[in-house]
Amino acid sequence: MSKRSHHDDHTLSPAPKRARQLDAAAALAPSLDTWLKPSSPVPQPLLACSPPLHASSSTFISLALSFVPPSSVRTAESLRKEALRAVHALDVVRLVGADLLASNEGCFAHGEGRATSRRGAERARDPDHKMWAVRTLALAEGRDGTRGDGDYQLLETSDDDGERFGGERVLRTLRETGAVDVLCVVCRWFGGDMLGPARFTLIATVAHTSSKELVAMLARRELRTAISALDAEIVEMRATIVRGEGKETAQEGEGKTAVPTYDDIDDVSRLQRLLRAREMTQKSLEKRVGWAALEIARVQAEAEALAREAEE
Repeated sequence: MSKRSHHDDHTLSPAPKRARQLDAAAALAPSLDTWLKPSSPVPQPLLACSPPLHASSSTFISLALSFVPPSSVRTAESLRKEALRAVHALDVVRLVGADLLASNEGCFAHGEGRATSRRGAERARDPDHKMWAVRTLALAEGRDGTRGDGDYQLLETSDDDGERFGGERVLRTLRETGAVDVLCVVCRWFGGDMLGPARFTLIATVAHTSSKELVAMLARRELRTAISALDAEIVEMRATIVRGEGKETAQEGEGKTAVPTYDDIDDVSRLQRLLRAREMTQKSLEKRVGWAALEIARVQAEAEALAREAEE
């Protein structure tokens, strides 16, 4: 089906209720495998998906992907090329096709959104439009990141993919949500009925839903990482204190407990409280660690002195 501009207003379905997290690794084609290598310093990408929004014979859905481009990206044009690779690698039908078929609404109610696979099975067809926008912090020309925040610049770009002004509306939504290091793709399946300006409300709604959820997902991951790092540091601090008190043999094994990941906690407020608690624990242990380190050094010095005397 050709890509066209669409006009005239039609009744809209209710707004999406809640976005959901998807498996980004399973959704990305091999061209993005450099993002997924365990040795890569870039965190695993996160992916959030809005519920579908149906209006007349059209269906809209949005996918928001955490997006950290290579350090070679210094201009909006180079950012555009990287974003296009990611958009092309995003397997939308694999991610949401089954759910759209099951919904039997919008473009999928009367067969416009359906196709037949090579094996004769019914499947969702590719969307008519994949409009997108991206915002990210990138190194400025001639900078290497060693001078702090001043070495970075905010880059952003968008693409309509045949839906006139659609990419601009997605970009505006990312700005409104304060999303950074985020690529948002809004997909539209067009069934023939034109929507006119109402389509921009639909585009903005699904884009806001997915990007807001992704920003929350990124915040949760950052908090979990920070808490786990403090947990590990606190374990080491307590082990140092135990050694300083001369209880290494009896207590050291108890300090080697596994550090939790907190993946089961989704409440950002609770994670923030846990982080503050860990910071307070760390601060309370700092003085004791200092004295323990001095005691360990004293004991080691005495042991070395005794060893030298024995050799003489």
